[in-house]
Amino acid sequence: MINRPRTDHIFQRAHALAESGTHGSPAIIIATLVAEGYPEAADLLNSDNIRADLSRVCEAAANGAAASYRTLRH
Repeated sequence: MINRPRTDHIFQRAHALAESGTHGSPAIIIATLVAEGYPEAADLLNSDNIRADLSRVCEAAANGAAASYRTLRH
């Protein structure tokens, strides 16, 4: 049986980890979620579309952090 609140939390947490800029790939996000006690995250996030979305968010966060750092240095 699907636990909808838990599933929703996993998706929200995955996006929050991606947005943080400290997790560089979907694989790292999944490993983090599994370590946090969500073993089903590996199956839930096992989709090309979901991994592509998480990759885009990770990249945007990394680019934003790099841009912020460059701004602070100048």
